[in-house]
Amino acid sequence: MDENQRKLARLKAEQRAQTAREAQIRNLIDGNNSNLEDKLAVFKTLVRADQARFNKALSKMLEETEQDK
Repeated sequence: MDENQRKLARLKAEQRAQTAREAQIRNLIDGNNSNLEDKLAVFKTLVRADQARFNKALSKMLEETEQDK
């Protein structure tokens, strides 16, 4: 296996891992979170799982809220 094939195999493995991680996060969000403790647990998990994505979503939500005023 030459260097390019190793790089390609590594990139494919990283992409599969990223896809699996995103699927798990999506399932966590879509799950049945009926009580406040469950919702807070999901919120805390999302903050720690992907800080940059969370910050972007929060900023977008706040912008939409200010436009509603």
